[in-house]
Amino acid sequence: MFGKRSVIGTAAVAMAAVGAMLTSAPSAQAAPADCAVSYGSGAGSTISSLCTGGTGHHRIHAVLNAPDPRLPQRVVLGDWAPVGQTSAAVNPWGSASIQSIWSETVDW
Repeated sequence: MFGKRSVIGTAAVAMAAVGAMLTSAPSAQAAPADCAVSYGSGAGSTISSLCTGGTGHHRIHAVLNAPDPRLPQRVVLGDWAPVGQTSAAVNPWGSASIQSIWSETVDW
């Protein structure tokens, strides 16, 4: 059988393990916030997003209508950028072609 000291020792080890797990838990992250989108007007202009709050990464994401309605829409994506840096891409058809545009965000 187990003695009283063995049970107390096992309980102490278990409590220490729980304490170690709680202190080594990863810190919480918040998705990027305060994001702004900008774009130029002419063909070949830049579309961009900039997020200034939170943590993680963001990228510009746009859906463009082709100048010729017989052609399909085009999706334009910028590179992933950390908060505080700009994500940019080229819009080959100008601002009149923008169907929708936003900052895509992730918290990694």
